[in-house]
Amino acid sequence: MRDLEQIKNQTVLVVGDMMVDKYILGTVSRISPEAPVPVLHQQEVQRKLGGAGNVVVNLVSLGAKVRVIGRVGDDAEGMFFRQNLSDLNVDNRYIFIEGSTITKTRVSASNQQFIRIDEETVTMPSKDVMERITSEMNTILSGITVVILSDYAKGFLTEDLTQRIITAAKKRGIIVLVDPKGTHVDKYRGATAVTPNNKEFMDMTGLAELPGEAEIETAGLRLCTQADLDYVIFTRSEKGISVIDKERKKKTDYPALKKEVIDVTGAGDTVVSIIALTLGAGFSMNDCITIANHAASIVISRFGASQVTVEELKTALGIPLQTGYDRQAVLSQIADQKRQGKKIVFTNGCFDLVHAGHISSFRQARSFGDILVVGVNSDESVRRMKGKTRPIVALNHRVALLMALECVDYVIPFEEDTPQNLIEQIRPDVLVKGKDWEGKKIAGDEFVRSYGGSVRFVALEQGLSTTALIERIKKTIK
Repeated sequence: MRDLEQIKNQTVLVVGDMMVDKYILGTVSRISPEAPVPVLHQQEVQRKLGGAGNVVVNLVSLGAKVRVIGRVGDDAEGMFFRQNLSDLNVDNRYIFIEGSTITKTRVSASNQQFIRIDEETVTMPSKDVMERITSEMNTILSGITVVILSDYAKGFLTEDLTQRIITAAKKRGIIVLVDPKGTHVDKYRGATAVTPNNKEFMDMTGLAELPGEAEIETAGLRLCTQADLDYVIFTRSEKGISVIDKERKKKTDYPALKKEVIDVTGAGDTVVSIIALTLGAGFSMNDCITIANHAASIVISRFGASQVTVEELKTALGIPLQTGYDRQAVLSQIADQKRQGKKIVFTNGCFDLVHAGHISSFRQARSFGDILVVGVNSDESVRRMKGKTRPIVALNHRVALLMALECVDYVIPFEEDTPQNLIEQIRPDVLVKGKDWEGKKIAGDEFVRSYGGSVRFVALEQGLSTTALIERIKKTIK
């Protein structure tokens, strides 16, 4: 497999229906006396980039550069969308102001979504928008290595616009990946690949229901010929992904990885983003789909539209992480996660001889937010605190071990005796310590509380500590 870091060198053009995903979160403890419906006690409202915007966020999370073509309204949600693109350093010169911003509001309690409210008007792009895109196509495609057309059937991606972009990209040898919608397959004629889900595959092939595997292969190959596609990449939910290859005239199946499903929202956007970046970086189709499957298994285990990082993918694929990574690059990634509305949780320690007590603490800490950052004392820092015989395990090995844990998102070493400076750089939403720290002075607690963050304490596994393990080993040796 090629070096996964190469996907960060891609510059992607995303064209499609831009939306805002709004989440109203709370708890339900009673039924309304007015009607047999649950009463939500609202606790939090979140907004995120949705639709083609979620593809953008996925790409940025993976380190790619992004340019976008789309539209939003001259309203509060549109302003939020454009500001977020700017914060993510996305080239948003071709975000046009037309109509109102498409907004999907999801109402959830205890991570269970029970209603979605859509605000949308389906209209074609104006003549002025079409003329500007056509006249500036050379500028739009300058430096682009792959194009993603993210079609949600909200009117922006007309057949005319789609064909103009596909034709211009093909002339320049640029890969075009389409997340399709609807039955009109000629709309995507000439693209490198389409990535339909179950319903979209049936719509595009005219099937009333999904047949057996042989018939799926036949229908997919027919679709490739009809629309002049190199591949149909059929995303099949719990059955994984099937790739129908026009040149090889065959279907190859990639089973889904077993994972507890929390929320499938946005998983398709993650798969499309991964396939686009890996194809653009020259990965084989086999490697592209393998990586996409691992990415999907990560995001469906989280609530809401989620994204993955290269570091998470490396861990999932068993690729060794570089322990001498650029600290500023990691801090920049965490800052991007915060801008995307992720709640950042921070904890720290020496983590010399990692044991079950540490794992329990990490899992509890991770439950307080979306991203868990673990600060780790350097070898010299541990020696100053614990004595010249410590640490038992060197820093690079401690970092590699912690990064292999599914509940840990980032690991950052620090040289000081306390993580105060690191906490000030990260500005976490939640600072976590063991319950043995309650009532004591904690590095960073006043700083975190100063901007509205919180300090949480987690239960400790009794009888488990690195010091106790070392003493037990000494007794065994004697």
